[in-house]
Amino acid sequence: MRIQRVASFFLLLFFLAGCRNTYLVAQRFEDSSREYDRLVRWQEHENACMSFAVSTVADECLARAKAAKGVSMADYRVKRVDMDPEKGTATVRVEIDYYILPSTRLKTLEDVQQWRYEEVGGKERWRIVTPLPEFK
Repeated sequence: MRIQRVASFFLLLFFLAGCRNTYLVAQRFEDSSREYDRLVRWQEHENACMSFAVSTVADECLARAKAAKGVSMADYRVKRVDMDPEKGTATVRVEIDYYILPSTRLKTLEDVQQWRYEEVGGKERWRIVTPLPEFK
């Protein structure tokens, strides 16, 4: 009887190890999204690209970061978050109010961010698959 319990316990552990913990996936998304938002909000665009962009958009993201050197943020609002931890995908809609000196004209744009949960360097983490918005 004891051997059967131990075998059942190990079988349960193996089963749970193979399952994706949706709570953990959601928590990691919240942490990643907040950090990305913080970096963009405080004009640390290059750090945002290097930390979160997938390799397929990294170059475009960095090019947009360099083009946004003179951009000043007035406001950054997360409007909507749609996340599916089972699929490992998320969409975030953000409104950004900004201006480019010497102009004092306030502009607003909507950034639709696409995120994907994937394995990077042996660890799973959230990566953004859309580059920074273009600040014109």
